[in-house]
Amino acid sequence: MSMHHNHTYKIIVADDHEIVRSGIRFILESQKDFYIEDEASSFNELMGLLSKKSYDFLILDLNLGDKNGIHTVREISDKFSELPILILSMFPEDPYALQSLQAGASGYLNKKMVSTDLILAINSIIEGEKYLDSAYRETLPYGTILNKTPKISIASLSKRELEVYNLLSSGYSGKMIAEKLDLSPKTISTYRKRILEKLSLSNINQLIHFALHEFE
Repeated sequence: MSMHHNHTYKIIVADDHEIVRSGIRFILESQKDFYIEDEASSFNELMGLLSKKSYDFLILDLNLGDKNGIHTVREISDKFSELPILILSMFPEDPYALQSLQAGASGYLNKKMVSTDLILAINSIIEGEKYLDSAYRETLPYGTILNKTPKISIASLSKRELEVYNLLSSGYSGKMIAEKLDLSPKTISTYRKRILEKLSLSNINQLIHFALHEFE
């Protein structure tokens, strides 16, 4: 027998669409051990409730009106590390599902699948598993990390690396940076390699993308 049948799970649902919240409520009402304790329609409202009360489970839309994106997942997960989070989203699994899990969520469910898979997703997470749509899961390379990963931060860069990082993310080539900083292109290429390693990025395109999202 699974552990969650002798306990009522207090759930909080955060979504800025009333219709989505009532849809979830409707699906969960048929389950005697799941109880929707509160609903939040914005990130601020959600954070207010989370800091006042304790819940067993959070169902979170990635796109809350006042604040959205993967960094909201990390913010909640850093602050309330014990709280399992199931992401509901209209966005496709790729790349959001993996990023959500690596930011601290326990599962990701596309809104199209809510009516069929919501209960399954919640149960899997309560049993301690990570929930991802099986078709999407099969596309992941072997060994993909589904657990929360440390937040990558430019704080790990040295002063000189930061200089090079800023120029790279502004689109300067290695040769231009070498001239600008009066260093050899070989030195710049060493810096570039070290910066990518420290930030867990694999190429300059990713670095530019990372730089754009660093300050969201």
